[in-house]
Amino acid sequence: MHQPFYKDPVSSIFRLPWVRLHSTKDYLDMVEILRDFPEIKQTFNITPSLLEQIVDYTDNNARDIYLNLTLKHPDTMTKDEKLFLLENFFFAHWENMIRLFPRYYELLTKRGMYFSKKDLSRVMASFNKNDFFDLQVLFNLAWIDPLFRKEDEFLSTLAGKGSNFTEEDKNLLVEKQLEIMKKIIPTYREMSEKGQIEVSFSPYYHPILPLLYDSDIAKVSLPDLNLPKRFSCPEDAEAQIRMGLDYFEQTFAHRPAGMWPSEGSVSEDICRLASKLGIR
Repeated sequence: MHQPFYKDPVSSIFRLPWVRLHSTKDYLDMVEILRDFPEIKQTFNITPSLLEQIVDYTDNNARDIYLNLTLKHPDTMTKDEKLFLLENFFFAHWENMIRLFPRYYELLTKRGMYFSKKDLSRVMASFNKNDFFDLQVLFNLAWIDPLFRKEDEFLSTLAGKGSNFTEEDKNLLVEKQLEIMKKIIPTYREMSEKGQIEVSFSPYYHPILPLLYDSDIAKVSLPDLNLPKRFSCPEDAEAQIRMGLDYFEQTFAHRPAGMWPSEGSVSEDICRLASKLGIR
């Protein structure tokens, strides 16, 4: 369960929606499914930067650009905002996610599978208010796990409706997204306390630790690699691990035994550092 940090430090708006959308599609169902198989033990690895962002959405009313444009009425959108929807609200697997909704696939076909920026301005003229309403809803609905769409009465009804969505539909759908997100951390905590899962952590902001410790380490495996001027900040590498340990303990009420280094990146320096900090 890895996400980098998407929040713009100036505006506090998340630039990309992947924490929210993967939360509704992947993070909860992957642990919930284990309830049906109590004998199976499973390890989950979660980056602290992901946990922090989930909490930001559920507790602090965090917003991302895609969420803001989901909630905006098409009549009040600028041309650039409508172009943004046409370019970005089809970011879903065409066969496994979009084609499941006939109206969503119809809109994809209308937009065009492949396009240039110049095409989008021309295509936009053929999209009416209902098209944009449906695109706003279906993009978010497709990113909710099929298990939840099947079991939840509202989501099931919304999927069955298929088109001609309303402002109320959008608002209730966003509320449902937050409802799902609020269950993620408590469910992992519960399953961890039961002993069916173990949760490990990664360095806080998902840095490549060996390069943070000493960028010249890259030459050990790639002697001919062209590198920029050497960068070495062992204290930052240590801080990333310490921060990760502390945030994990704050979230799950125990110190983790295991750390998955970002992208599986290891060096002897990092192994010694992890050992020093009590990682087993």
